[in-house]
Amino acid sequence: MPFKIYTYEDPYQLDKADFWDEISALPHFCSARTLVNGLKDVLGDKIKGLICPLNDLVDHEEVYRQWTDNISLRIQQYSAFSSVFKQLLDRKKIQKPFHMALEHNQNHFLEAVRLFIELDINASAIDGSKGNTEQQLFVYMLKQAQKSSIFQFPKTPCREKLKEIVVALANKEVDECTGTPQEVKRCERAVRVTQEQPFNSIVVHGVHQFTPVQLRLLLAMEKMGMTIIFLFNYQKKYSKIYSSWNEIYGCFEVPIHHDTVVREYELPTMQNPSNALACALGEICEDRNAVGSPLLRKWYKLYESIQLMEFANITEYAHFVSNHFDAAIQSYSDSRSVMERGNNVWSNAAVLRHLDEQVYTANRDVHTLLKIYYPEYAKDRHFLSYPIGQFFSAIYRLWDYENRHIIFDVNAIKECLSSNILSVAPGEVLLRTFYNVAILFENVTTYEEFQSEIVEGYAKNYDKLAATPGTDALSELKNLSVYSKYKVTKKDILALIRAIEEINEIATYLFAVDNSREDFINFGKHFHNLEEFLKQRELALANEQERALITALQLRLDKIKPENSTFSGTFRDLQQGLYYYLKQKNDEDQGVDWIVKNFEQIDGDILQSKRQFEKEQRKVYHFACVSDRDMNMTVNDQLPWPLTDEFIHAAYSPIDLQFQVYYTSLGERSNFLRYALFYGLCYNRCDVRLSYVKQYGDETTEPYALLAILGLAPKAELVESVHKSTPFSISVGKEITKGVKYDRYQMMDMFLCPYRFFLDYVMEDGPVVQGNFLYQKYFENLLIEAVWKRIGKQNRADAMKYLSQIMDQETQKLEPYFKFWKRTEIIDLKLRAKNYLVHEVITNGYGTTVMPYVPSHMQMRKLFGAALFSIDISEVEKKNPYGQFEALTKREGWKKIYSLHKLPKPDNQALADSLRGEAKEYLNQTCGEDKAAISSDWCTYCVHRGNCMESFLRSEISMSSSRDEP
Repeated sequence: MPFKIYTYEDPYQLDKADFWDEISALPHFCSARTLVNGLKDVLGDKIKGLICPLNDLVDHEEVYRQWTDNISLRIQQYSAFSSVFKQLLDRKKIQKPFHMALEHNQNHFLEAVRLFIELDINASAIDGSKGNTEQQLFVYMLKQAQKSSIFQFPKTPCREKLKEIVVALANKEVDECTGTPQEVKRCERAVRVTQEQPFNSIVVHGVHQFTPVQLRLLLAMEKMGMTIIFLFNYQKKYSKIYSSWNEIYGCFEVPIHHDTVVREYELPTMQNPSNALACALGEICEDRNAVGSPLLRKWYKLYESIQLMEFANITEYAHFVSNHFDAAIQSYSDSRSVMERGNNVWSNAAVLRHLDEQVYTANRDVHTLLKIYYPEYAKDRHFLSYPIGQFFSAIYRLWDYENRHIIFDVNAIKECLSSNILSVAPGEVLLRTFYNVAILFENVTTYEEFQSEIVEGYAKNYDKLAATPGTDALSELKNLSVYSKYKVTKKDILALIRAIEEINEIATYLFAVDNSREDFINFGKHFHNLEEFLKQRELALANEQERALITALQLRLDKIKPENSTFSGTFRDLQQGLYYYLKQKNDEDQGVDWIVKNFEQIDGDILQSKRQFEKEQRKVYHFACVSDRDMNMTVNDQLPWPLTDEFIHAAYSPIDLQFQVYYTSLGERSNFLRYALFYGLCYNRCDVRLSYVKQYGDETTEPYALLAILGLAPKAELVESVHKSTPFSISVGKEITKGVKYDRYQMMDMFLCPYRFFLDYVMEDGPVVQGNFLYQKYFENLLIEAVWKRIGKQNRADAMKYLSQIMDQETQKLEPYFKFWKRTEIIDLKLRAKNYLVHEVITNGYGTTVMPYVPSHMQMRKLFGAALFSIDISEVEKKNPYGQFEALTKREGWKKIYSLHKLPKPDNQALADSLRGEAKEYLNQTCGEDKAAISSDWCTYCVHRGNCMESFLRSEISMSSSRDEP
């Protein structure tokens, strides 16, 4: 008989089943590594033969790995699709918008075609006319693919070769065994048993969600005359919970043999809340007992203590997991001996064993966040999440094939600078410098513009201003962050320039190969250059983990590198191919040693709860994302674009077993999740917790309906740390300020906002103007000042006559230092300055002359934007905590007037001394320890507004009440 199907009621007593003697020595292939571990934990030496995950056989290098894990092949297939799509566009068979949609979804489209090739469905069997435009194109592309050698599915090895592979897998289990000496001996015995036995039968255990490739292998083995024994857990009394197993395995059309020895699973004598909830769940599904029946009321008293947590969003969910994982890290650290702590060798698996709460998720979104929180624990961490990977990702985005130079994508440039790959300076130094001069790059789009505007323009202007004496009007430009030696040193500038030049050199080395262009690149030559670059950089990396990554990547590139060096494709093919496929491991397979596991891994892990309970280990099994949204999945949710359930039913009439089993598995996904939840609750001997995520973006979810029917109500709680750390304090000595000199403009800072005074004149030597808005105001004021000096006390008519000419002359002096602005921005600033000069300066003179230049007034404008602020205090009034400064304000109804002209000149000795004294009190914090930040309209012109949180805390900054006082 080619297929057999066996079921058992009690996984803890599987070795007592009437078929155990038949299967105990056979190669045993499980749905997941967790099931392998769980069965080893429960059965131990009673397992005589090989036991390993089914995918270890399917993805073996001599079975189907050349299809399932062949990056080079995937890139070639992707490139072939790009070529066909481009031809269809050129021949006007498809329109540009449709072509753009295809490019955006090309990976999904390729997955759809590969799926049907894996299922061995001929394109001629599909009626494309039943589908929409993209589905008709899918049928056409499938037909083309099935004619191509690069889409040919590998042949299954013969039975003799398969036995060799299975023996090799048994040896691999010995090599990788980290268990007890007894477990090592069991694995060694399994090698002998596998070698000695005829390779006539195998056991496939617990597989519900079959993949096409798994089915292809199993059906091929069946055609060789081998017996495939399917084995899974099944409780006959809960047939509806297990109905999906009947649906899937019914496709094989063989009778199901239920164990006759252990006919029913007997719950533990001391039934726990988890078991009670499972029983209630089963009874509701079987429709044997209604809510409120005596039996369900009895169980409810047991399971009502189970917590159903409500997480506001996926971030809060990840934070909860993170708290428990941090506690596990600390627990593991505390358990290590002094010698172990010294060698700095960290066992990820050991940390996970210290987790007091193991989470299983029905929604995989949380994996992404946890990989960011704990990248060192993610075995499948994407190559591009490492600094060197980010560097490559950015390099590919920067290269401009047409001009043979990099373009200026600011985000990509920053990724390169921060990667620590560049030799000129540390990444943090380069990135800090870039942020300080970021305004220079706002209109730089090409490498040529970088050379002319930054290398030739800005660098020379910086040198020129550095040599300018303080008496020169241009020296005021040193207050701008890009020209301030306190913000950006000459050394920093040269390092940044050299770093960007190095980025261009690396990109040129990688991409500027002979005869290459944007729509044609020789992959063989490119990968050769990439490997050479990696070899050069490998020794320069200080991070041991990154060095190991480079080694792994070089091995990976050997697989990507096409055997035929003439293989080529578009630059986009190369980008997409590397981005999606340069991984150490597949994202879908989180592995046994990961912080949060999927529902597919419940059935193995939960078997370990028996031993944990017996050893009194405090363990909580947490089943997460049990919402209606996450527990109910349609076939369309699982199919790659452009496939839909409706199209497949209309266009294809399945007759082959492989498709029927696979497609039934898709349709039973929701029932599988329900079964997995039941299984975890039923066989769990430890504590349990349930949870769901309330909000996904704009979508609101509800708890799983069956839980609501059973009376479990969700509760949103504040997520706190598992083990709160003991608070500590440190004492830092401080130097007493003995005196503060009186500077009128510094006291204006203290008058408006003491914290601004601290930042401007204590933390720095003076305010440094930064940000485009403040740069524009500063340019405007410098222009006003320069023109006012020339027309002050002059005849008003002459001033108006020559105003435009004078403004042009003064603008020409300033403009070379502001090349980072467009010409239109300069014109706009000139008009604003002219408007101020005409209405506030020229017309405000005495008689026929222009008002004389007032240095103090212009200094106030440059520092504070205005000389007078009228603040609405009808709702809240903020006061300066230092009385002498507060006394300088004036009330006018519900308005509070801050006039900077109220600050006394140095000759008013008494008041100046009082203000100096209060400034000293503030710095010494003798009257309080508050930073005394006062946020109001003046925050708009503060150079610290990008860093100080006080301005963000204001509900609104209104400039309508601010004006200049003549």
